Amino acid sequence: MFICRGCLRRLAGFGTSPFAPRLLGSLQRTTGPITSRRTYLGKGIKVDLRSALAQPLEQEAPHFIAKRKSEQSAIKEHALDEDDGDLAYENVNAKGGDLGKQRYERKLQAAVKKQLSLAEDPYHIAQHVSRALERGSFDEALLMARMASRNKKVEVSWNHLIDYQMKNRRLHAAVKLYNEMKKRAQIPNAKTYTIIFRGCALSLHPKLAVSEATRIYNFMVKQGALKPNTIHMNAVLEVCARAGDLESLFTVLSTANGNLRSPDAHTYTIVLNALRHDVSKMENSNLGLVDAEVRREMQKNIQRARAIWSDVVANWRNAKLILDEHLVFAMGRILTAGDYKDNESVLLLLEQTMRLPRFDKPNVQLPAPFDPSSTTGLATLGDQIPNTSNMSAKARKELATSRANSSPLYAKPGNKTLSLVLTVLTNTRKTSSAPKYWSYLTQTVNITPDAENYYVYLRTLAAGHASAQVANLVTSMPSTLLSPLTFRRAFTACIDDNLNKEAFGHACRIFDDMTARTRYPDALAMRLFLQVARASTRHFHEAKPDEYASVGGGKRAHGAQILAALDRMWEPFRILSGSLSYPSPEATTTGMKTARSPQEELECKRGDMQEILATARRMIAGIDRVLNEGNDMCDLKAQKLWRVRRIVLQKAVERWIRKIYPDGRPLEERQTVLDEDDSTGKPITIGNKRASRLTSENAY
Repeated sequence: MFICRGCLRRLAGFGTSPFAPRLLGSLQRTTGPITSRRTYLGKGIKVDLRSALAQPLEQEAPHFIAKRKSEQSAIKEHALDEDDGDLAYENVNAKGGDLGKQRYERKLQAAVKKQLSLAEDPYHIAQHVSRALERGSFDEALLMARMASRNKKVEVSWNHLIDYQMKNRRLHAAVKLYNEMKKRAQIPNAKTYTIIFRGCALSLHPKLAVSEATRIYNFMVKQGALKPNTIHMNAVLEVCARAGDLESLFTVLSTANGNLRSPDAHTYTIVLNALRHDVSKMENSNLGLVDAEVRREMQKNIQRARAIWSDVVANWRNAKLILDEHLVFAMGRILTAGDYKDNESVLLLLEQTMRLPRFDKPNVQLPAPFDPSSTTGLATLGDQIPNTSNMSAKARKELATSRANSSPLYAKPGNKTLSLVLTVLTNTRKTSSAPKYWSYLTQTVNITPDAENYYVYLRTLAAGHASAQVANLVTSMPSTLLSPLTFRRAFTACIDDNLNKEAFGHACRIFDDMTARTRYPDALAMRLFLQVARASTRHFHEAKPDEYASVGGGKRAHGAQILAALDRMWEPFRILSGSLSYPSPEATTTGMKTARSPQEELECKRGDMQEILATARRMIAGIDRVLNEGNDMCDLKAQKLWRVRRIVLQKAVERWIRKIYPDGRPLEERQTVLDEDDSTGKPITIGNKRASRLTSENAY
């Protein structure tokens, strides 16, 4: 078709008609170019078929084309506004090359010029830079700071830019901005250097951060127009301490003077913490050092800390320094890493700096209560700084100057002091003084114990085998601070206190408190409670012949104690085993992802099921311990009851093992705590053929 020239003329004239013929419907769907197969048509009229086909389409649906163009432009503008400056620049540059880069820069410059025309004050410019950085538009903020630097002093805007790079762990980029700031005649202020030094402390490359921080700091000391102050020195010391570079740390510390860079409490705290971390790093490193070499290095750092502390005390007595709890705690912690004498000197340190009484000595005298009407110059417990840790260096200096002619201000003890005292008492084995310190600091000084304080105090009492005080502590703890570790530590203290015939009674108090204040009892804590009943036998064997005559002798009394423990465990164990049929409390309260199949549910609860299984096995072992002795440890009525309960436990064990190991037991199974055979003392392995007399091979 389209062989004659008349047809071609009519086809070329279709673009001028207001309506497109129906013949173009098939041509519009043609995928390839429309060309004639006849070669002689090239000598005739040249027809632009594409334009001829496109004109009717534009006339038919112009609003569709305009709508599509507007949507594309809106998408581009939205992407440019939403992405941050770097990402937007990369996207434009990747799509359009240099042309896209130029368009992006022109658009950004126009927006920044408009903002600068509306905000001419440096304060408002800094605010706009800060808002731009908050939404991630770094290019816009940087361009605004550069354009405003031509005729204004905008050091605060540059500080925001440097701080933004430091928070994003870009040390090199921040240093480049610092150098560019100086080249643009923007003089860095004290805040600029503080931002740089504190950002270096957060760097992921501590060695590089030390070199940059010390280079800038030394330039400020020797040639800089702005001399570093105490805040700058402390920030550089923090950089050196985080990197573990003690040589650079003491080099920076040597630049301290009595005027602009006078060391304060924070300065000495950084140095003492760096010395302590150096010792701990040596202990944990694989340098092949023996214990004697580690102790030698430890004593060397302790001696250096004592030398620094002598300067602290001298400045404190001359009213040049204000002590706080952080400084005293830093010195005390490095002393706890030493020997017995070093630990004992911590109590003397607290008496010297906080006026804490020495309850470890006889005839201790408590400090007199503070009298507000008293005009004497004695520094009492009430004459303390309420919160010196939040005070600025200038405020500390003014306060110390105002106290120059009076007695020195004592540091106020807090939660860290309470933990430090209890740790020292544990190391020196003076655990009998722990309740006195606890009562004085919590009631007289009004320190509210936190979770760490309770845990350290519980550990101290456990080291002293004080089961009665442990029971009193656990029952008085807030419910929000209770955890399975708390009850495990408490029952361990009762096990260690097996020479005390009241240890089992104290364990019963702890067990009742656990079942009353927790949703589900801890499986390991229940096994430890049963171990208390089985291990507290000293008073039965050493008792007089007629002491336990009413219950059938010491052996019968021991059996009654074991059965009493099992009877207390029976109902809580039933509740604990029933918890396997319900979602975990964490999943219901925190909205965790629940299991989508029984297999996933089994995998999620496999660990809990194994712990419950181990507890059931220990209960079976306790029942067998009593029943195998016959009438010597219990009467016939108790034997009948506990035989039935043993069958119930045995069937539960068989059911759980079939559920945990549907394909058979593994050859090796992880050993749980206290899963030991009573006769041999060897651990029970589930996969062992000679596992235990408690469960035979047919039981599985």
